[in-house]
Amino acid sequence: MRIREFIKSIDGLSVNTRINYERTLWQLNSVSKDAEPTNEEIYGFLTRYQATSLHRHKAAIKAYLEFTNPGVAFPFNRRQFTGVRQKIPRYVPVKVVHEMIAAAENEEERMFVRTLFTLGCRITELMGIEEKDISESGVKVLAKGGHYILKVITKDFYPVISDYAAGKKGAIFPRPYNFYYLTLKKLSKAVGHPEVSPHMLRHARAVDLLRKKMPLAFVQQFLGHVNINTTAIYLQITGGELGEILEEVEANGPEIS
Repeated sequence: MRIREFIKSIDGLSVNTRINYERTLWQLNSVSKDAEPTNEEIYGFLTRYQATSLHRHKAAIKAYLEFTNPGVAFPFNRRQFTGVRQKIPRYVPVKVVHEMIAAAENEEERMFVRTLFTLGCRITELMGIEEKDISESGVKVLAKGGHYILKVITKDFYPVISDYAAGKKGAIFPRPYNFYYLTLKKLSKAVGHPEVSPHMLRHARAVDLLRKKMPLAFVQQFLGHVNINTTAIYLQITGGELGEILEEVEANGPEIS
């Protein structure tokens, strides 16, 4: 696919939109068997997504197809895609994240994985962080929707990320999306989990915090979700704790006579 050529050609879009377009196209490229994806491969790719993200992926692919085939209409109509029902997010255990960090070949790879997981942020948010955005209070990121949020960090992580950012001009993770995507694939494959994607680390952090008993409303704020129902999907993953809570309630409650 002519992804790099396409990204250089588009004007008038925000930085986040450009990064999102690039991310979508590299993901599509990974499932394509030929130089360019077939209509069947595009259709199969799009049907994997929920309604909330479907429009974004369609917009990226439509723009790319217009670039590669000027004048040719988008081969699908909107009725063909209704968006799949919300699924339980795929994630990796914290143990795997630590294994990936240990498998990193240099500081850049190690800090990329550690920061992405620790902040629980989107890859576009991570790629926009500059040294000036980092303080003891947290890391300021440009979130989905174009507004800034503060990602609170622990006291032990502040010196780690501030030392890494020291002296860097502009973004502290300045590489193109594909570099980080392939880096994650390399590290995840090295530890026996080749299907890990950047967003799965965000899901992993959400599950990690809920299992550490952080209240759902706080996890919502930490992730930057507008609607708490989006955050609540993670409760299905952490449902293993339901049995423990039931035991505690029964132990403290009155006996049935």
